[in-house]
Formats: sequence, structure tokens, C-alpha cells
Amino acid sequence: MKESIESETIMKGLLLEAEDNASRLGTLSRLKEACDDVLSGHALKLARQCGWRKDWFVPNRALVYRSVHEYRKMRQFVSPRTEPPGPTLDTIAHDPGLSSYVKARERERERAGQARPSRPRSGTRARRSDDIIAEKLDFNEQAIVRTELVAGRLAQRKFDTLAAFFHRLAGVDLGKRETFSFEDVACSIRGQLSGDDRELIERLVARLHDNELLVGMGLINDGGRILTEYGDLVLVKRDELRVLVRLAGLDPGRLKPVN
Repeated sequence: MKESIESETIMKGLLLEAEDNASRLGTLSRLKEACDDVLSGHALKLARQCGWRKDWFVPNRALVYRSVHEYRKMRQFVSPRTEPPGPTLDTIAHDPGLSSYVKARERERERAGQARPSRPRSGTRARRSDDIIAEKLDFNEQAIVRTELVAGRLAQRKFDTLAAFFHRLAGVDLGKRETFSFEDVACSIRGQLSGDDRELIERLVARLHDNELLVGMGLINDGGRILTEYGDLVLVKRDELRVLVRLAGLDPGRLKPVN
């Protein structure tokens, strides 16, 4: 629990130092409240409700002095007669105790796995999506939607890679298909062979299954492998021969070596 102790230790020390200083105690209380509300998402929710600028409260922003400053200004805007001022950005920046507390809260946020994700470059579709999420959804909903967006973008990249592979392999354009299976792709590849091509492959497959012919060359078909009769050197592997059989349009189950 080391991560959660640092800021608590700092705050306890500051409270002890300000034990008889009501003004200082109030400042410390408001500082802690501001950090709590910004990190929990309550500040963002309040900003939406009162029409305040949300930039400093979105989850992908680090907790900095300005975050506290903007939160306190918003609270005074909401309750101008009852809400005391500060601490302001300048006050925190020039006060070692207050600044060390804010920095500790930000470090704890990062260590807890809540480090802000890198913001997409301005002008991109991803940046616009991120801004819409921050604008329209509450704190918990944002995490759910962002997770789904990341999964969707990853799936799109995988599909693009797969589509590029098949397009380069056999000119198959997966982008033009609403649905597809690998059998569909295989059929497309076989469909690119002419009748003469398949006939030639069929003749080759027949020779590779004719052991009488193969023996004269010092070869043998051993359960679908073409290897040397006098040793174990393999010329054609079993899976390679199966590919030739499929390209020829033959039924692998009906093909057996002929002795």
C-alpha cells in the first residue's frame, strides 16, 4: 500500500503544522477535496451540470496545480456567497507543502494504473472521438466506451493486415465482402486457376501417387510423403502434397499410392 501512503503522510504533516491556524486548515481541506473530486470524476460531472470548462477534469489529463485552481474557481462560480477562495495556482506553486501534495496525488494515480493515455494528434478522427466522449459521458461510462474503442481499433488493424495479406497472395479483396470464411478465400484462389492449370496439377498429383513410376526414380510415396527409397530424405512433404491435391480439385480421401 506504499502508493496510497505518500500523499496521506504529506497531508498529515501539513495538518499538524497548521493545527492552530484555521485559515491554513481550510486551505488544506479545500486542496484535498479538489484533488479527490478531480480524480474521482466528480469535478467533471459538476462542470457539465454548471456549464464550466471541462478541459482540466477529463480522465486523460494529469492532476496539476491548474486542475485544483480551475476546480476552486468552478466551486466559487456555483456558490459565490458561501464558497471561500483558493488555493489558487500561484499559491500552490509557491507553497512547497501544497505542491508536494498535488504531485504525490498525481504519482499515485499513475502507479495505480490510471496514467493518462496519449492524446491523439489534433485534427484526427481519434481526437474528435475522445473529445466527444469527454463531453457527453460521465466518468464511469467514459472508461467503458474507451475500452470498446481500443478493442475496435485493434480489430480493424488485424483485419487490414489480413486483407492486405490475401490481396497480395491471390488478389482476393476482403474489403468488398460483407462476410467471408477461409473456405471462401480458398475457393477464390482455386478459381483463379484455369482448367488447363488444374489438369496439369492433376497429372502431377497422379504421378506423385504412382509408386511404380516413382521407384524408377529412386522415390516412393509413403503415406502422402515423397521420399527417397534408399533413405529418409523427403522431396515433397505430406501437407505440401495435400495442397497440390486441393488445387487440382481432387478428393484427398480417395487418393492412395498405386503400387
